[in-house]
Amino acid sequence: MAGNRTFTMIKPDAVKAGHNGAILDKICAAGFRIVAMKLTKLSAEKAGEFYAVHKDRP
Repeated sequence: MAGNRTFTMIKPDAVKAGHNGAILDKICAAGFRIVAMKLTKLSAEKAGEFYAVHKDRP
């Protein structure tokens, strides 16, 4: 049976503050299963591309 998938991103300020472990724990405790994880740093250009779909949203 296929399930739904979702994407989440932990923002840089949360990682810098050391909250990423607690955030991942909460995601798992909520019943989600992490199937892949990648730690990366987006350039300003790539971040702009990623957020382009949200530019007209409140």
